[in-house]
Amino acid sequence: MQAHAIVGSADPSHLDLLVGGLPMRLSSQDATLLSAAMRRYDGFSGTEQKRFSIEIETLASSKKSEGSFACEFEGANVVADADSARFTGVRHEYALDSLLRMLLSWKLLPETGFLLHAATVIRNGQAYVFSGRSGAGKSTVASLSPSGSVFTDEISLLKRVDGKWRAFGTPFWGEFRADGTNCSAPLAGIFRLLQSPENRVEPLRPAELVKALLPCVLFFSSRVGDHQRLLEILATTSREVPGYNLQFQKNRSFWEVIPS
Repeated sequence: MQAHAIVGSADPSHLDLLVGGLPMRLSSQDATLLSAAMRRYDGFSGTEQKRFSIEIETLASSKKSEGSFACEFEGANVVADADSARFTGVRHEYALDSLLRMLLSWKLLPETGFLLHAATVIRNGQAYVFSGRSGAGKSTVASLSPSGSVFTDEISLLKRVDGKWRAFGTPFWGEFRADGTNCSAPLAGIFRLLQSPENRVEPLRPAELVKALLPCVLFFSSRVGDHQRLLEILATTSREVPGYNLQFQKNRSFWEVIPS
């Protein structure tokens, strides 16, 4: 993790991140907060010269700021434009983590990407994405997968790169706390998790896949144009990526029915 010091101090003043191919620089005068962020996002350092700038303040803003994107989480706020963002009222790493997820859900729109409540597991060099709301079995799938194969067990990042869909590792984990590998792999398919006494896979038509994805997409913009763009992205995904219902038992045998 890249961190740089304030002149005359050993404390970090900013750190550079790379998540889903998006370079970001987080700047703050709160060395304790940045140190916690460095530990939390270990392995997601960035070296790109052109970075999206995020200024972080622990104090809440008393005046209403306007930007292309704005959102709030338990008293912490993010206001962003195309090249920069300002986080205010960030008193701990969990608020910072929530604001980063919110911001990324918006920043991925021009990149033809989105965040999804899903576990991503790598098998034979391809990414298998298992989506579902809380309790659907994402962490179960992650825990039943081989060590080192889990990109994430909670928030997956899917993005169209050079005409092909890829899944990226993220530092946003759930119960399993995956290693959060800062890599990507070609997307083999998206599987909606349905717990069952038997293992069975059912292909989804594109319209059915969009319907399955919508409740699991992380998205916080209130702008009509942003919602339209998200729907365009999901429609493209459903046409280009195989989707399935996966009825599965809570053991490793579910891999036997997954298309290779």
